[in-house]
Amino acid sequence: MILVTGATGRLGTQIVRVLRSVGLDVRCLVRKGSEYYWLNDTGAAYFFGDLRDPASVGRALRDVRYVVAAHGVRVERTDNDHKRVDADGSITLFHAAKERGVEHVVYVSCAGVESADQAPLFTAKRAAEEALVGSGLGYTILRPGLYVQNFADLARRVERNGNVFLPGDAATLVSPVHTRDVALMALAALDLPALRNVAVRVGGPETMTVGDAFARMCRVNGLPDAHWALPPAALRALGKLARPAGRRWRNRAEALAVHYAHPSAVDGAEMAALFGVPFTAYDEAARVAFTDRHPSEDPTARDEKVVHRQFTATIYEPGVISWDDLPAGPPPRRD
Repeated sequence: MILVTGATGRLGTQIVRVLRSVGLDVRCLVRKGSEYYWLNDTGAAYFFGDLRDPASVGRALRDVRYVVAAHGVRVERTDNDHKRVDADGSITLFHAAKERGVEHVVYVSCAGVESADQAPLFTAKRAAEEALVGSGLGYTILRPGLYVQNFADLARRVERNGNVFLPGDAATLVSPVHTRDVALMALAALDLPALRNVAVRVGGPETMTVGDAFARMCRVNGLPDAHWALPPAALRALGKLARPAGRRWRNRAEALAVHYAHPSAVDGAEMAALFGVPFTAYDEAARVAFTDRHPSEDPTARDEKVVHRQFTATIYEPGVISWDDLPAGPPPRRD
């Protein structure tokens, strides 16, 4: 059994689907109220718990052999923040995994953890990495840089608004990677000896600047390269100005400043040789990332694509039952 945390997120969803596509048993640790039901067609199992609740984490790990930790907080809310989830929650997970006799943990961190003093996200990820290394567990730490989906998000704003601010330094060298390719790397890391007890910076097959990656994303999808620059210093200044509105916006601005200004280029050939998996060329990944949107963004998807919300019940074929006729499922969290 493989436990996946962050299973309903952008990366976690891909990881669940990749693991299930090769017939592996997967259990998803999901919070009540999360949209786990979009994964019901995978045949994955669920355990309702929370990384902030050590008792539920321990129970979720029963009979688990491997853990793929893909959780992370993008925008903080109330007590759902980088320290409580990315740091403390990860540490809770790793301690419980050790007690349960888990053989190997694949932890998806991020490039730039060496810049931990610049933003709370990176401080938290670094603390998690250090806890995993010191836990005595077998581990692989993957440190992806920018995802292709990051540039797809920016392109969608151009589509909606006609323009977008491009954060960070447009000259920064990066190797954008599709989330599915990172999911394939996580699969490979479960048992490849070369990936045992190492931290690896990972990325896609092509190296380019942030500016070029955005321009190609727009060109591939028929959009103008319409943006204005917002360098790291300006992002941090905005974060300070946003302080009265709460720490989450300041922390988000600081994280963007690091993400888009920290060089994260890798050798694509070296990546392919190390992981032994096929990588998606950037232009193809750009088309897929821009067009393949999450069902929750599609107003018709709930009736046309949804499967049964209750994980214990029979899975319906898409479109067989309307959204309003489905059971309510667990209540959402209010944070």
